[in-house]
Amino acid sequence: MPWMPATRIDLSEKESSILNQMAVGTHVPLHLKTRAMIVIMSSQGLSNTAISKKLGLLHATVKRWRDKYLIHASELCKIEAETPHKMRSTIEGILSDEQRPGCPPKFTDNQVAAIIAMSCESPEKFNLPFSHWTPELLRIEAIKLGIVENISVRQIGRFLKRERFTTK
Repeated sequence: MPWMPATRIDLSEKESSILNQMAVGTHVPLHLKTRAMIVIMSSQGLSNTAISKKLGLLHATVKRWRDKYLIHASELCKIEAETPHKMRSTIEGILSDEQRPGCPPKFTDNQVAAIIAMSCESPEKFNLPFSHWTPELLRIEAIKLGIVENISVRQIGRFLKRERFTTK
């Protein structure tokens, strides 16, 4: 298959300004800075190989972000003409990753709610011989009551911290 040079990206002044601000900004996430640099270097006529070597990235990574920006080039032209104040957020959206589903939760909302509700009650209500819950005691009681099959003390702590509860 014959070698095809990468398509050059033509940037407007506004696009170039926004990308340069992103590339040198101190409060910009690293992944956006890197992707902004890929687009800037692509607009300067550098090949994917040259960009990957300069930035220490995989060739496929450079190609992916160059292609993704090119796909959205006409959309950016339209936004710049109609609503230029949305340019930066649009560029950030183009250079951001898609949401990934991640790992499914191990505990249902009902289980979490039951553990939190139990922590709000006095242990004496459960006929237990102590006055305050600890994450370890909550764990033991949640398993004994069949709320969960098994759970770590740390996970109990995460539930309580997320909801800003403390044990009673």
